[in-house]
Amino acid sequence: MELLCVLAAAAALFLLCAALTLKAGVPAGVAPLTALSAIAAVFTLAGMAGALYPAAWAVYALCAAGGVWALWPRKGQTPGWKALFTPGSVVFWGMTLAFAVYFFLRQPLATGFDELNLWATAVKVTKVDNSLYSTATLGTPWAVTQNPGLPLISYFFQFFGSYADWKIYLAYDALYFACFAAVLSALPWKKWRAAVPLAAVLWCTPFFFTIYNHTIYLADTYLTSYGDVPAGLVFGGAVAAWLALRQLDGPKWAVLPILALAANLKANDFVLSLAAAGLIAVDVWFFCAGPFKQGLARRTGFAAACFAAPMAVYYLWNVRYVGWLVARNSSSGGVGETSAALSDVVVNGVKILLGLPVEGFFAERQPQFLQAMADMGAQFWTSDGKLSMIGQGRNVVLLILAVFAVAFAVAAGWQLRGRIAALAALSTLCFAGYNLMLALSYGFIFTPDQTAILTDYNRYIYSYYIGWFLITLACLTAALLPQIVVRQQTHGPTAVLVSTRYAPRWGLAGQGAVLALAAAMLLRQGQLVLPQLSVLGFAESEFADRRGIRAEAELVCSYLTQEDRVFFVSQGDNGERWFSAVFDFYPILVDYSGIVSEMIGGGGELGLPELRPTEEGPKNFYYHGFTAEELDAVVRGNGCTVLYLQTIDDIFVQSYQELFTDGLAAALDGDTLLYRVTDTGFAPMEMEVAAP
Repeated sequence: MELLCVLAAAAALFLLCAALTLKAGVPAGVAPLTALSAIAAVFTLAGMAGALYPAAWAVYALCAAGGVWALWPRKGQTPGWKALFTPGSVVFWGMTLAFAVYFFLRQPLATGFDELNLWATAVKVTKVDNSLYSTATLGTPWAVTQNPGLPLISYFFQFFGSYADWKIYLAYDALYFACFAAVLSALPWKKWRAAVPLAAVLWCTPFFFTIYNHTIYLADTYLTSYGDVPAGLVFGGAVAAWLALRQLDGPKWAVLPILALAANLKANDFVLSLAAAGLIAVDVWFFCAGPFKQGLARRTGFAAACFAAPMAVYYLWNVRYVGWLVARNSSSGGVGETSAALSDVVVNGVKILLGLPVEGFFAERQPQFLQAMADMGAQFWTSDGKLSMIGQGRNVVLLILAVFAVAFAVAAGWQLRGRIAALAALSTLCFAGYNLMLALSYGFIFTPDQTAILTDYNRYIYSYYIGWFLITLACLTAALLPQIVVRQQTHGPTAVLVSTRYAPRWGLAGQGAVLALAAAMLLRQGQLVLPQLSVLGFAESEFADRRGIRAEAELVCSYLTQEDRVFFVSQGDNGERWFSAVFDFYPILVDYSGIVSEMIGGGGELGLPELRPTEEGPKNFYYHGFTAEELDAVVRGNGCTVLYLQTIDDIFVQSYQELFTDGLAAALDGDTLLYRVTDTGFAPMEMEVAAP
C-alpha cells in the first residue's frame, strides 16, 4: 500500500512535468528539477501561512489538471510523447521508480545523529502535523530554524499513506536524479555515446567527493537525510539547467524556482544560491545571442530576477520568519538569538582581512578567525585534508579545472568558449568567496572547540565541490553539441541578422574524455566502496540495532496516549538515545528530561551529586546531579506523566529508589519499562516487555 502511495506522488509529478514540457516548453530533462523546486516554494509559503495541508491538496489537484490538459488527445492531434522522453528524463524517471521499489523492499531507517536530532525528525514532524516542523511542540529547548525546502520535498512524497523513513531517502534521491537529468537534458538520443558514460559520472559524483578512504561502514551517500549533498547538487543543477535551457531555447523563468530552492535547503547555503545566480546572470547578460544592445533591458531584468529569487527566500525565511521564531522562543523561556548577526560577521571579517581594527566580540574572536583560515588552508594543500576519493582539495580543484579545459578545447565557436572560460573563472572566484564564508562561520559563529577541529568542515566544503563539478559537466555537455551563433551583418533600418552553425572541435575526443572520466571514477569508487557497503548492497544487519530500538519504542507507545509526556531515562546516554526517543515516540512528546533554562537534560546520567563517577567517559561528562526531591520536582514541574526507563544502573537505583512506589522492583525484574506519575510516587505500569 505504501508503495502505491509513493507511486501516486510520482504520477502526480510526472503529470506536472508533462504540462511543463508540452505546454510551457520546459525541456523534459529540466522539468523534474523545476517541478520539485516549484512545489517546495509553494509548500514553504503555505507552511509559513499555516496552510500546508490544503496547499498540498491544491498542488496535487493542479498536477492532475495540468497533466490532463497536456496529455488529453484532441481531434487531429496526438500528444507529443516523444518530447517527454529524452536521455535526461529517462535517467530521472528510471532511477526514481527503481529506487522507489528498492527502498520499499529494503526499508532503510534513519540512524545518523544529525538525522535524529534534526533532518529526519523534521520530516516526520511535518508529515504527522501537516505543518512546518519549526512551529511544532517538541521536547527540545531551542527553536528549529533550519530552512524547510528538503523536508517539504519529502512531504510531497510522504503525503499519501503513513510516514516512513525510506520515503525521505527516495524524495532526496529523486532530487539528486533531477539534478543529474538537468546536466543531461541538452543531449539528444543520437548523443547516447556521451549520455551513457556521463550518467555513470553523475552517479559516482556524490560518492566521489564525500568518501576519502576505504570504508568499513555503509557508504550512505544515497541513504541520508542530511542537506549537504543536496545543497551542492542543486547549486550545480541550477547552472546546468540554465545551460540546457539556453541550448534548447527553453523558457528562462524555469531556472528561477531552482535558484529559490538552492537558498532553501540549509541555513548556510545562501551563498551557494547567490553564486549560481551570479554565474547565470553573467552568462545571460554578457553573452547574448545577438547584438549586445538588443534585448539589453530584458536581459538585465532577468539577471536581476536570478538574484531576486534566492534573496526573496532569504528575506522571507531567514529574516522575517526566523526572526519571529527566535522572538517567540525567547519570550517563552528559550535561548533566543545565540550568534552574531550575519551582516556584522561579514563586515568585521572583511575589516580583519584588510588589516583594519575591530572591537568587542570580534576583537576577541580575531585569533580564532585567523586560525580557522590557516587550518582550512592546511586542509586544502596538505595530506591532512583528504576530503574526496582523489585526496585533498587541491586535487579536486585541479580535476574540475581540467574538465573545464577539455570543455573549452572541444567547444564549438568562440562565444561558447568564452562562456565556458567565464564560468570557470567566476566559479573559481566564488570558491574563494565560499571559503571565506566558512572561515567567518568558524571564526565568529561556531564555538572555539568546534573551530579547533573544524567540525563538519568536510560536509560544508564538499557541497561546493559537488556543485562545481556539476557545472563543469554541464559545460562539457554543451561543448559536445553544435552551436548557433547570430550576428548582425549590416546596420541601420535594413540590418540583417545572420546565423552560423558551428560544430564541436574534436567532438570524438570530447566523447572519449567523458568515457575515460566515467571509467576512472567507476574504478576509483570500486576500489574504495565495496558493493555490500553501498546503497545497492547493504546488509540487513546495518539497521538491526535501529530496528530493535524502533520496535521497543512502538511497544512502549502502545501503552501511552498522545496526551502523555514522557520523562526519558537512559543511563550513560550521550544524547543519541534521547534524540532517538524524541524521533520514535512522536507525536507522543518526550520531554527534555531536565531543566531547559539551564540546558541540563537531553539524555545523560542521572544521580545524586555525590555519586558522580570519577572515571572519564559519557557517565561523567553527561552527569546530571539531582537529589531525589529535585528530580521529583523536575518530572512534575515539566508536566511529565510517564517515566520511560530504557536503561537504569546502580547509580540511578541508589539515588532514586525511594521515588518509585515499588522501589524499582518491576524495572529491575524486567517486568516494565514505564512508571506512571501519581500523587503517591512513580507507580509501575503493567506491560508485556519483550525478552532481550
